[in-house]
Amino acid sequence: MKKKMIMMAIVIAVIVGLLAYYQYVPFWESIVSIGAFLFGVYLGWLAKGWSDKQVI
Repeated sequence: MKKKMIMMAIVIAVIVGLLAYYQYVPFWESIVSIGAFLFGVYLGWLAKGWSDKQVI
């Protein structure tokens, strides 16, 4: 139950942050930067999975 609450709080914080971000940055720039951020998160997740498999 607490894990669900923490995840929900993180999701809400991200949504509120994005809405605030959209107020100050033009639409096209915000889409590009959010896409780049999500791609970086994905690559980090892949790298972590790969490094976990490479345990010495």
